[in-house]
Amino acid sequence: MCITCRKRESQRTLIRLQLVDNRIVVYRGFGRSIYLCRACSLNEKKMHSMAKRFRLERSEFATILKELEKNG
Repeated sequence: MCITCRKRESQRTLIRLQLVDNRIVVYRGFGRSIYLCRACSLNEKKMHSMAKRFRLERSEFATILKELEKNG
């Protein structure tokens, strides 16, 4: 389920992230994680809300999402 819109989708279509040392990173294969749907990752308002929620700069959060999109 997407953490922002609460929409249920298959895990393959969601972006999996993890909070490590107060930083959002790509899921490392262990520990707790969060999911974000592609629609929310492209929505400016929701991205701003997520960045604020995790106390990140919006540009930093956008960079993380762009890296995820490149890596697949």
